[in-house]
Amino acid sequence: MLQHNEEIKQLGAGKSGKNGKLKIILGIDLSSGRTRIKEKESAFPLSVQKEIYYDQFLPNMTHVYMVSSSGGILQGDKYAIDVTLEKDALAHITTQGATRIYGMNVSNAIQVVNVTLDDGAYLEFIPDQIIPYKDSRFYQEISFKVHDNATMIYSEIVSPGRIGMGEIFDYDICYLRSTGKNHKGELRFTDYTKIEPKKMNLQSFGLLGQKQITATMYILAKTKDVETIIKTLENQIKNSSEIEIGWSTMTKENGVLLRILGSATRDVIRLVYDITKIVRKIILDSDFHEIRKT
Repeated sequence: MLQHNEEIKQLGAGKSGKNGKLKIILGIDLSSGRTRIKEKESAFPLSVQKEIYYDQFLPNMTHVYMVSSSGGILQGDKYAIDVTLEKDALAHITTQGATRIYGMNVSNAIQVVNVTLDDGAYLEFIPDQIIPYKDSRFYQEISFKVHDNATMIYSEIVSPGRIGMGEIFDYDICYLRSTGKNHKGELRFTDYTKIEPKKMNLQSFGLLGQKQITATMYILAKTKDVETIIKTLENQIKNSSEIEIGWSTMTKENGVLLRILGSATRDVIRLVYDITKIVRKIILDSDFHEIRKT
């Protein structure tokens, strides 16, 4: 990524609107029992909408939409997102739409995400897919700090580009790094995905084969819950001609890492929702409803 740190002749890195920032702290409101946004801080173009409560089975769970007013990430952009859930907070966080990485003639785009969950907290962090446009370069680094008694689901879907425009794997690089630790700072997992379509034969065996959509899910939970999650996945989730999936446990069997390959974004999103539904039922004994985006 460092080779693309050239000077930008347009609106340079560090200028107003290039360094997006969003920080939110969610905690339980004692008067209502609901999880609320207790603190928030943002810098253009990132912001967050007011909490929404529409789950009849989990009326105290808050649904939060992260919003970018720029419509996408441009060359030289640097975004920082910090999310904290306090003790026993319940939240579902998503984005208002796909994360679009626009084409670049110099530099790159960087996004850093930090997520912290306290004792007993539960978070579903399900953003829409990443769409790297032609000639784009994107680096994302995510750090999770999840209490051993908390549960977090995070998904990351990467499309091959603007399929409708005929852009299939025309971007330069999409480099995604993730690290998970518990509240004591003990390592739970490290993972990275680096896709350089112009340097790799992505359709070869051992990479994507004939699939175009890639996705990763991280489920961090108690060891006893992980055992139940894996058994349920084995019984209910199967590979097909359209979807291939595999999973493994984390270092101390206190989490599950899942990798998904699909032919269509809608199929991958459906599977992500199905897996989220399984985890929510096991952890919260509640049904899961698809998130409304319209």
